[in-house]
Amino acid sequence: MPIQPHPNLPGSLYKYASPDAALAILENGTLQFGRPSTFDDEFDMRLNLAMNIDEETVIVGALDQIWESAYGPVPIPAGNKFGRALLALRFLFPHPPERAEFDAFMRPQLADRVRQWNADLKRFCDLIAGVCSNHKVLCLSASATIAPMWGLYAGNHEGAVLQYAPTSDDSFFLLARPVAYVAEVPVLFDNEGFIDWLSGRRALDEEESLHDLFVYTKTQAWATQEEWRIVAGDGWQPDAAREFVPFAAADLHSVIFGSRARMSCEMQSRRWLVSGIRHAAFVNSSDPR
Repeated sequence: MPIQPHPNLPGSLYKYASPDAALAILENGTLQFGRPSTFDDEFDMRLNLAMNIDEETVIVGALDQIWESAYGPVPIPAGNKFGRALLALRFLFPHPPERAEFDAFMRPQLADRVRQWNADLKRFCDLIAGVCSNHKVLCLSASATIAPMWGLYAGNHEGAVLQYAPTSDDSFFLLARPVAYVAEVPVLFDNEGFIDWLSGRRALDEEESLHDLFVYTKTQAWATQEEWRIVAGDGWQPDAAREFVPFAAADLHSVIFGSRARMSCEMQSRRWLVSGIRHAAFVNSSDPR
């Protein structure tokens, strides 16, 4: 089945590389997928999510929704285990208690759950980050003209940028997804969302949104990178921190050498081009074309 690419996937993606890395990529025909521990940002794929809730508001709201789920005229779809238990109450205990009695019984339990989540949020974030820590990720960019990237990743213009453009329906470059850059710590729950979770109407892993939040979110300090990522789960060799994965030769569109690229690097790559990927165009970053 053909890969369904992200709707905003650009026509080309770019890999910034030092002189040695560029030569290795070209000579071996592979790209590095690495764990977050190999990234420059040690906080990458680690988030400390925030809770933006008012305890009394969420307790009152949850009490109303729980009552409605257990004893209201229409069953509410369950979103988690607690929600499914509430549906069972409708059949096991069809005659509702007095509402005041119900609230007096449920309120302390809800208050404990709210306090527990505030205390355990860091542990919860560490749990997700632990899952992500074994992921293998290929980091690319949507642009070849980012000055800080040329300086940091392309050896101060001595390296190269490799341009990739998918040429088949099963190219792994079609799996790329964009990184979102945020100014503030993402919020796990606001009042409404937490009420839905407390009352059994929402699951924490809804559509894997939390996992994706960790994998594809960075602070605005990195926004100039215009990053797109290809995530290969734990990879093909789960115990390895890095893996070198072959790319389709036809997907390499061009190699853009930095304005300070060493002649030996360029000449070696041109020789590799002649014997290997004949369609790629070799240009210089200072070339106005």
